[in-house]
Amino acid sequence: MPHSAHNFLKARSAAVRRAHPAVRGAVIAFVILAAVVGVTVLFVAPFWYVGERVYARAERGRQELDAAQNLASSLQFNEASGQVAAAEQDFTAAREELSSLRLLAGVPFIGPHVIAGDRLLASGISASHAVGDVLGIADSMTSALASAQGLTGALTGSLPDAARLFKDLSPEQKRKVLAAFADGVPAMRDAQEKIDAAIAAFDAIPQDQIAAPLVESLRPMRPKLTAIREALALLLPVAEKAPSVLGYPDARHYLFFFQNDTELRPTGGFLGVYGLATVKDANLADIVTDDVYALDGPADAGPRPVPPAPIQKYIGVTKWFLRDANWSPDFTVSSRQMAQFFAQEYAVAKRTEAPPIDGLVTIDTEVARDVLRITGPITVQGKTFDADNVVDELEFAVEKGFVQQGVALQARKGIVGELVKQVIGNLESMPIDKLLGALDVLKRNLAEKHVLIAMRDPDIESAILDKDWGGKFKPVRDDFISVIDANLGSLKTDPSVRRSVAYSITMQKDGSRVGTVAITYAHQGRFDWKTTRYRTYARVYVPSGSRFLSVSGAMENDKIKDPGHHAGTVDVVDELQRVSFGAFISIEPGDTKTLSFSFALAPSVEKAINSGTYRLDVEKQPGTVAHGLTLDLDFGKKVTSADPQEDRKYWGDTHYQMETDLRIDRAFTIGF
Repeated sequence: MPHSAHNFLKARSAAVRRAHPAVRGAVIAFVILAAVVGVTVLFVAPFWYVGERVYARAERGRQELDAAQNLASSLQFNEASGQVAAAEQDFTAAREELSSLRLLAGVPFIGPHVIAGDRLLASGISASHAVGDVLGIADSMTSALASAQGLTGALTGSLPDAARLFKDLSPEQKRKVLAAFADGVPAMRDAQEKIDAAIAAFDAIPQDQIAAPLVESLRPMRPKLTAIREALALLLPVAEKAPSVLGYPDARHYLFFFQNDTELRPTGGFLGVYGLATVKDANLADIVTDDVYALDGPADAGPRPVPPAPIQKYIGVTKWFLRDANWSPDFTVSSRQMAQFFAQEYAVAKRTEAPPIDGLVTIDTEVARDVLRITGPITVQGKTFDADNVVDELEFAVEKGFVQQGVALQARKGIVGELVKQVIGNLESMPIDKLLGALDVLKRNLAEKHVLIAMRDPDIESAILDKDWGGKFKPVRDDFISVIDANLGSLKTDPSVRRSVAYSITMQKDGSRVGTVAITYAHQGRFDWKTTRYRTYARVYVPSGSRFLSVSGAMENDKIKDPGHHAGTVDVVDELQRVSFGAFISIEPGDTKTLSFSFALAPSVEKAINSGTYRLDVEKQPGTVAHGLTLDLDFGKKVTSADPQEDRKYWGDTHYQMETDLRIDRAFTIGF
């Protein structure tokens, strides 16, 4: 190096050493910053580059899943499976791309994103595989249906189209489809487990540690998986039992009753007509209906159980027959009694054992009206029945008209059987889309307890009860009220009687609380061939531990049988894990009367109120339509929240006040 250059460098070095400390610090900071930026670029550049490729593949996978959903909605399950397989390949490729960054797993900020992204893509792969399994099951089902129809390839169209094809199959073809359906249950169960695992994996991933574009690509999978899981949770119990319920591989026998709610009884109405239906391979193989007296009559010659005391006293019978078997308001109890009495009396009347009963179903007049709204008018024996007149016309035919037509007493309800067969024939010939629309009608009637179902198979029965379709009293949470009427000897008077139920809680001077349930009956009818004074034995069910205090309005009997108008007594009975208070009352046409029971609240109810949250369940009686319900509950402490809410004018005090109806069961929650 030349001497002059050497001296220059020495001079510069000396100048730096002589420079201000701040300058030296800035130089050092610049060097460190340059190093950090260099290192950051070294790591971030590949992270950014690979991330873009990962996002692109994940986005393509999402689009393929959307396409699969659209194909599945038109029953193109095989094509949808192809799209899901493509999505799974894209998610797998994205994960492989991301694996090239595993060396950065220990780098702050970048590392957690790489790890979380890998877990997210792994979950996406598992989810795609599970969805593919579900689509494969659906494809096998529709392929079986198409094969039974002699079609080539899978079906396309919609669920109503598939249902229409199934409806048109022969019994043997239906049997093959049901067999395929039954064989697919293990695969459905396995798919459900995979879906559950995929959802759990999604939920365990910290999404705040994943790049936003990747999250947005895979986020829609979570609700889709949830929807599939919910559908499987609903369908799997049905799929497991549907073939059996529909008579595959063995025929099934179902006992059904028409509960005449114009003569109200605890589970919905008087058991006037029964039917026995045999189902084989999803076909109604046979159906017979008959007057319940055709079984009760022959049974009268032999010994019978003693009926409940109110039936003995107010109807004047000493034997318990099928027609009065639905005395318990809990249908799970009454249905067993009905099935037992049916088997006993059938054996006597038919001189052969009754077929095994796989299920028992009751319907009332509301269902009859709704069915005729679907089918339109139907003519039987020269009479045209429609939704508006079916109840009155049938009532007249079996009570009065049969005499004019010269029909024997024991055959007077044959018209009901003819009407049933005609209705079934009309339903079977209707377009499937209209029949599927009728499912909403069925759902409403189940919710309003105009249809009750009991099944012998415990798993099916459990599913029925979970849906609250079995007429079983719900478990008591805190407080509970149910008013149950039994028309005892007042003809078909119930349509002329308007009921309302009022429940109140009042504070006593000693700090305790008293509950009062008052049932008001307004008789708006008049004496005629089907209407008379209303005679009812009413029971109020409340939580166990409630202590009866007093009754108002109870009668010993009606004005004819008890001219002295003596006050009635109250039956206090522990049953159904509750206590019931029962009494008789009679109401003349044009009169309005109230029957009320007062009782000390059960300790469990007092405890709930004192704890700060009180829950009340009010269960409607099956067969009734929207009785009025009024609540005036004084808790002695300020109400701070309520569901449903009171009218605003009632806010800010110790009362909860509500007016509603009992079209369905009602539930209330009040906080203090």
